Amino acid sequence: MIRPSSFGYNEDTSKDNFFQSKVDNMNDNEIQLAAIHEFENMCSILRDHGINIILCENKKNKKLSDDVFPNNWISFHKDKYVIHSMYAESRRKEKNKSFIEILKNNGFNYSLLNDYSIYEEDEVFLEGTGSVVLDRTNKVAYCSISKRSDFNLFEKFCQDIGYSPITFKSYDSKGGIVYHTNVMMSIGDDFILICLESIIDKEERIRVKESIKKTAKNIIEIDLDQMESFAGNLLQLGEKGNKIIVISQLAFNSLNRNQKEILSIDSKIVNIPIPLIQKCGGGSVRCMIAEII
Repeated sequence: MIRPSSFGYNEDTSKDNFFQSKVDNMNDNEIQLAAIHEFENMCSILRDHGINIILCENKKNKKLSDDVFPNNWISFHKDKYVIHSMYAESRRKEKNKSFIEILKNNGFNYSLLNDYSIYEEDEVFLEGTGSVVLDRTNKVAYCSISKRSDFNLFEKFCQDIGYSPITFKSYDSKGGIVYHTNVMMSIGDDFILICLESIIDKEERIRVKESIKKTAKNIIEIDLDQMESFAGNLLQLGEKGNKIIVISQLAFNSLNRNQKEILSIDSKIVNIPIPLIQKCGGGSVRCMIAEII
């Protein structure tokens, strides 16, 4: 996890992230302090539930408004890691290989599998586990195609990590293309949570349905309103017998009783209040964690 160094509203990313909105009643310093408070509280909650956090931080003078969302530039796969191609120029400086050394100092010895940064020159992007939702049990990867999630680079990524690709397009309630797959879909060891309503093309929806049915995981459907409350942006953490599902308070409140019961079958749901980070940054708790496998 990356402590926010210069958190704030990013005009660059707001062009296609319709989950973002400005906070007009706070100045830049107040926004930064509030983001740090939400972040530190989230870290404290995760640690209280037995989650080991490797904490990193960028220098403030780099002026990185979105570095609290590390899962967009790096992803981990067994003993390898991938550096990803990022849509917004303002976010590309978030890539910090010195953080890999911090991981090594904490006993995680990863080697580079591939660096897709070269694709940024051709405006071809695939933003990590924001663009891609992984079914690590069945080695299937899902990607909602958008400006930030290129079809061909996604297929190359799947070849590199040995996963089968499933692609589609998803849309929000206003007809805009969903910018990241992980706001409409999440996969745990025992569940798949998805907003099938956002997949308008019938053939694509059928293909996705057939794929998730084959997994034998519990399927939880959410609607567009829930998706837009970040209900799709959750993450299962921990090991057997001590699993938790981290979700924002806003997202948790949007779920109905039956959905919560299914999520709770094998995990404890832990809801975390991050209202400012969600509103101003356009991402939620899942985006704030680059999970180490």
